Amino acid sequence: MVEKFNRIIFPVEFMSPREMIDSGAIEVLAKTNTYCALRILPKDLQDPDLKDMMIKFRDLGIEEHMIPWPLLSVEDGYYANEISVEKFSKLIKNLLEWYKINGFIIPQGVLIDLEPPTDPKEAKRATEIREKSKLVKSKRKKKKIWKKIKEKSGLDKLESVNKIINTIKKNMNKDRFEASFSKFTQMQEMMHEYGTKAIAVALPLAYEDEFDGEFRIQDFMTVPVSQVDWDQINYMIFNTDYVAASKGIISHEDYQHLLYVYAKEFIGKYGSGKSSITLGITNFGVADIRAVQTDPKLYRAEASALLSAGMEDLGIYALDGIMKQKNPVAWIETVKKAKASDFKIDPEKIQFAHEIRRLFRAIDFISPTLQYLVESERYKKILRLAIMGKL
Repeated sequence: MVEKFNRIIFPVEFMSPREMIDSGAIEVLAKTNTYCALRILPKDLQDPDLKDMMIKFRDLGIEEHMIPWPLLSVEDGYYANEISVEKFSKLIKNLLEWYKINGFIIPQGVLIDLEPPTDPKEAKRATEIREKSKLVKSKRKKKKIWKKIKEKSGLDKLESVNKIINTIKKNMNKDRFEASFSKFTQMQEMMHEYGTKAIAVALPLAYEDEFDGEFRIQDFMTVPVSQVDWDQINYMIFNTDYVAASKGIISHEDYQHLLYVYAKEFIGKYGSGKSSITLGITNFGVADIRAVQTDPKLYRAEASALLSAGMEDLGIYALDGIMKQKNPVAWIETVKKAKASDFKIDPEKIQFAHEIRRLFRAIDFISPTLQYLVESERYKKILRLAIMGKL
């Protein structure tokens, strides 16, 4: 149990350096003594606004509160993974050189976002939805947009099955997966030479893949989470992936207990100074069209569960969504009022949290069968029967 977080970090995915300056976002971080992890694309290193933004951080006395979140172009896969590792390592080196050349303090850490390659078509669709949502001010009309999105996703089940099959064919490559271990290790060693740390960011499914020692899910996701001794590790455990996705079968209180269980386990495995959890989401991601959660009181309750478990660092995705709230400073201060003592353990909900995790491990358990069905092409007969309604 800890009283307060050492750092609260807000990823920023869709605000440019110029928008960070003009929106007052940097002042919000200074007033609340919080951090941001700003997306840095390769093209941003040529943008003079990036330097102006860092000068603004420096002038406000919070230069070290800007943690870079380097990402590739969508066409290059966007995230760090076994497919993009060479390009990503080059981006990291160019980024750290940029800091040196421009005379800024080398950041405390750099986010290494370990996720599968982004599908450009999905990213384009999500961008269109984000832009459409920006133009709509009425909450009622926004709900209509969200309803249409959910109806569309309900019609795409067969498309989703095909996507999984194609992803298994494309992604699962044991030799390439294992070759990436040393490449990421070398990248982290290079970062150490510059005086910074690698903050690996991953999805919880990658963690649940560890327990059988096979790492098929991480291979499927193209992310070597367990095979590199990362300086720090952060897991994105979003409320919207559980409460909204389960239609409320998993309640907010259930989710808070799941956070507690994960946090206790992460601290036991990695240590309190090395592990953290990111909550969310306040806005759509690069390829996301999921529900969002913007109520700061819910984030406060979730943060209380993490404090109760002893977690020292907290992430909330994303500052983009928070800056759209009526009073961003008050929003953040509400979350900062979280207390470990506010979280009350319910044994039944702890048990349910463990059962939720078993479901994720079940995916790992059946993954060899799924891989076999795809590689042997036996899945085609099953798919035909499903389409004909004979299953």
